[in-house]
Amino acid sequence: MRRLLLSLWLVVGLLSSPATAQQWTGTAALTVTGGHQTNAYLDPVLRSWDPFSDPIFAAVMPRVGLVRSARRSRLAVTARTRLYPRRPDAPQLTQGYAWYQYRLSPSWAVGGLGGGTRDRFASPRDRWWALPSVEWSPTSASTLTLRGGVTRRYLSRTPERTARQTSALVTLNGGAWLTDRVRTEGRVYWSTGATSTSNAEFGGTGVSVQGTYWPTDQWAIEAEAAVEQLRYGPPSSTARDHIGRARLKARWHLHPSVTLFAQTQASGARLAETDGAAPDVHASVGLRLQTQRVFGGAVSPPSRRVCTTVEEGIRVRISYDGPGTPHVTGDFNGWSLPGVPLTPTDDGTWTTTLPLESGSYAYRIRIVDGSKRRWLDLPSYAQTADDAFGGTNGVCTAQQVP
Repeated sequence: MRRLLLSLWLVVGLLSSPATAQQWTGTAALTVTGGHQTNAYLDPVLRSWDPFSDPIFAAVMPRVGLVRSARRSRLAVTARTRLYPRRPDAPQLTQGYAWYQYRLSPSWAVGGLGGGTRDRFASPRDRWWALPSVEWSPTSASTLTLRGGVTRRYLSRTPERTARQTSALVTLNGGAWLTDRVRTEGRVYWSTGATSTSNAEFGGTGVSVQGTYWPTDQWAIEAEAAVEQLRYGPPSSTARDHIGRARLKARWHLHPSVTLFAQTQASGARLAETDGAAPDVHASVGLRLQTQRVFGGAVSPPSRRVCTTVEEGIRVRISYDGPGTPHVTGDFNGWSLPGVPLTPTDDGTWTTTLPLESGSYAYRIRIVDGSKRRWLDLPSYAQTADDAFGGTNGVCTAQQVP
């Protein structure tokens, strides 16, 4: 694992070439959770758990990360561990991974996800994966991400031989905002592989759907359902396990750095080895503390005008170096969200042209970053006006071009 983390930091160094606009952000989080589960072997399903574990559990999960954001690329490196005070083998999980994305255009991006995990349940088991990806955003409110690559799992080590499972994995992830407060996500996966010390094969297929609803900016409710089929054994007598689960989770963002959550999950499996059903009911509550700090980086000089009258209407231009894509919305489109996406330029700004007639228009800038959305504070030189709700809107004035 030390070699893995060192490799991840080398990736950061190789990809952090000088840029005219980039930002480094560090994060640290601590999650404490506790609860009860009726069948520890099914949580996670068939993943090296000791079937005789105590159903009452408490877990502590520290995590640190570093993100480098530039105009067209983003790199995130994360390391975390999970400790179970009521279970003897700790740390039970240590993991490090890196995610990189380069945006080719507003609609297309390429990248990759790679990392490794060491589990310490009954015995240490190492895993690593490398998954290149391509992402397509058909609209400003939807994305499709295709990943495909290789995973390897080390089952046991002896002086004579190491047992390995190597498999190919393909996933298709989709996400879409139905409204500004409702987001849906779906995932389909397929995998197949073989074990190095026998003729046994294994693999799986599965599908999951998830929806998140934000009644307010402080509350979020998640619902998820999933089914999967796992197969293993020699080709002549392959065994198949069928698993299903449903999960409901509520999050309360008490403070930007403090989140309370509670969740319940019901799982059921029909296992080939026992020829019977195995249920599990999991309920837990927890607390997450998180802090974030911007370490700095090169920042492009701001443009001293947000709105400019052009022949086609109004050109909107802002300086922004963080994650996600800025969108502009206002009374010109009925304040529909997320709004009109802006396009990055070579000078570190984001811009779009709105085909508007002469007149004054109120607007705001909304940042869309995957499942996260937030309003962007306008620069001090922007023309603004108070709205009817005690907030502040920007104001663009279009004039007839002679």
